Amino acid sequence: MFLRSDRLFLNEECMIKGKKRVLTWKNYHKYVGVISAVFMLFFCVSGIILNHRKLFADCQISRAWLPGSYHFQNYNNGILKGTVALDDSLVLAYGCAGIWLTNKDFSDFKDFNTGLPRGVDGRNIKNVVKTGEGTLWCAALYNLYRHDGSGWVKQDLPDNEERLSDVALDKKGRQVLALTRSSVYTVSSLNLNDSTVYKVERHQLQSPENYTPKVTLFKTVWLLHSGELFGIVGKLAVDFVAVVMAVLCLTGILLFVFPYVMRRHKQLMRGKIRKWEGTAMKWSQQWHNRLGYYLLALSLLVVVTGMCLRPPLMIPLVLTKSSPLPGTVQDQENVWSDKLRAIRWDKAENVWLISTSDGFIRVDEQFRLPPVLLPSEKSPTVSPMGITVFKQENNGEWLVGSFSGMYRWSPASGDVADYFSGRPVEKRKARPVAANMVSGYTDDVGTGKLITFDYVKGATGLPIMPQLLKEQPMSLWNFALELHVGRCYSPFLGPFSELFVFLSGLLITLVLLSGYIVYSRRKKKRGNNRDMYQ
Repeated sequence: MFLRSDRLFLNEECMIKGKKRVLTWKNYHKYVGVISAVFMLFFCVSGIILNHRKLFADCQISRAWLPGSYHFQNYNNGILKGTVALDDSLVLAYGCAGIWLTNKDFSDFKDFNTGLPRGVDGRNIKNVVKTGEGTLWCAALYNLYRHDGSGWVKQDLPDNEERLSDVALDKKGRQVLALTRSSVYTVSSLNLNDSTVYKVERHQLQSPENYTPKVTLFKTVWLLHSGELFGIVGKLAVDFVAVVMAVLCLTGILLFVFPYVMRRHKQLMRGKIRKWEGTAMKWSQQWHNRLGYYLLALSLLVVVTGMCLRPPLMIPLVLTKSSPLPGTVQDQENVWSDKLRAIRWDKAENVWLISTSDGFIRVDEQFRLPPVLLPSEKSPTVSPMGITVFKQENNGEWLVGSFSGMYRWSPASGDVADYFSGRPVEKRKARPVAANMVSGYTDDVGTGKLITFDYVKGATGLPIMPQLLKEQPMSLWNFALELHVGRCYSPFLGPFSELFVFLSGLLITLVLLSGYIVYSRRKKKRGNNRDMYQ
C-alpha cells in the first residue's frame, strides 16, 4: 500500500511539472493546426491531381476565376509559342491552348483544333512542322498528330508511354522526327496500293564516351515527394498519405468545432445531447489519433521533401548532382531517360543538335554513333523549365531561348551573346528565370521581323489579342500545380509567395510533431495509471 501511495505522489508531482509543457504543445497542435488545415487540404487534393495528370487531362477551369496574372493578355502566359507559314497569307499559330489559323497581320484567328483532345491539357502544343509535301504535323503533350486536310489524326508511336518534347523534320524536309522525353521516333511515309502508310521506328541514343549519368538532388527529392521514384506503387503510396493527411485535417476541424456546437446544443436542448454527436466526436478522436500517430514518419517525409522543392531549400539541391539511385526509376539502361527536350537538324555541321537536361549534344543522322556532349561553358544557359526557342539562322548561328533569356550561339566557336543587348556572355550562370522569360517567337508576321513572346509581358508589335484566345481555359493539372507551389497566392503575399511552401511546411511539421507528443504523453499517462492500481 505504501508503494502505491508513493508512486501516486510521484506521478502527481510529474504531472504538475509537465502540465504547462503539455498544454503548450496541445495549444500549438490545436490552434496552428486549425489554421493550417485549410491549406493542407489544398496541398493534399492538388498533390493527388498532380500525380495523375492523364486522369484529369480533360478537366479545366476558367481563367476568369484566377488572379489577373493568369489571364491571357498581349499573347502572354504561353498562349502562343510559335508559328508556321502555310502560304503567303495564312499562318498557323500554336501554344499551350491549341492551334489557330490566322493571317500574317495577326488580325483574324480561327480555331484549328479539330481532332485534338477536348481538354486543353491535351492541346498543349510543343511544335508544328510542315513537310516538303505540305503535310502538317504537330507534337502535343501526349501524342503526335498529322493533319489529313479535315482534321488532326493521331499517329501511334509504338511502346511509348511518355510525354512528347518536340517534332522536327530531317534535312530533306520529308521525314518526321518525334522526340519523347527519352527516345527518338522517325516517321516515314510510304505509298502502297495507291494509299499512304507511315512507317515508325524507335531510336534509343547511345551513351557519349566517358559519360557518367548524373541527376540533380532536386530531381531525386522531387521524385521521392511524388512517389514516382518507385513507380506506380510509390505514387499510390503517396496518394494514400495525402488521403490520410486530408482525413487528419477534416477530423481535426471537427474536433475543434464540435465542442462549441455540442455546448450550444446542450443549452438549447436543456442538457440533452444527440447520440450521433457523441458518436461522431468519439469516432473523429480515435481516427485522428491513430492515423496521426502511426503514420507520422510517412507524413513527415512527404512534408519535408515538399519543403525542399521550393526556395530556399531547393537552391543547394539544384546545384548538387549525384548518381541515379539503384532499384528506382532513375536506374535505367537508357542514360537519356527523361532528359531529351528539343531536336533540330544542324545544316552547318550536318548532324542532329539536341537540347537535353544535361546540355546540348550532337548526333549523327541515323542515330547509330555515340552522341557528342558539347561543353557547358561554351553553350547558352537554358532554364530547367525547358528550351522555348531553337532556331538556326542562315549564317549557321543558333537562336536559343528559354525562361533564362535568349541568346545567339555559335557552336563552332562557343561564342554566346545576349539576343536583346548584343553583348557577349562571359560567365554562364544557371539562372532558372531571367528578366526576359522567353516563351516563344514568330518571324511570320507581315513585316518579317522576329518577334519574341515573353511569358509575363507578352509580345510587342502585334495587334490586340483576340477574344477567342483570351477565353481559353487553364487545365486542372496546371491549376493544381500553381496551387500546390503557392504561386497563385502571389497577389496576396507578393514576394513572400516564394516562401509559402517552406513556411507552410514548417507549420505543418510543428502540428504533426506536437500532436505526436501530446498523444504519446497521454498514452504514457494512461499506462502509468494502470500500473498504480495493479
